[in-house]
Amino acid sequence: MVDKSKIKVPKATPQDLTRLPIKLPKITIDHNKCTVPFWCKKCLQVCPQLVFQCYCKHLEKLRESDPRQPGIYEVIAVRRDKCHICNKCVEMCPENAITITLEEA
Repeated sequence: MVDKSKIKVPKATPQDLTRLPIKLPKITIDHNKCTVPFWCKKCLQVCPQLVFQCYCKHLEKLRESDPRQPGIYEVIAVRRDKCHICNKCVEMCPENAITITLEEA
């Protein structure tokens, strides 16, 4: 039989569960430069991880939103955790509206 006094049990240290153990990229989109994303859609098409999504800011009941009107639609980075910082979106953006920096989550 094994002597229980000789068994070493590691002590559990408390962890901060409010922070993720990885660093996520900070993706900022200048909406003053990218006013009509449906004219371009290059960031949506070039991203291999499908990080970006286009959404309608101004919804009106019983009216269809015109995607060619400035300021109606915006591009947002909904899947920051999937971004590999390949910078394809930054290179393809004709307006230079996208910047990616690394920050701790």
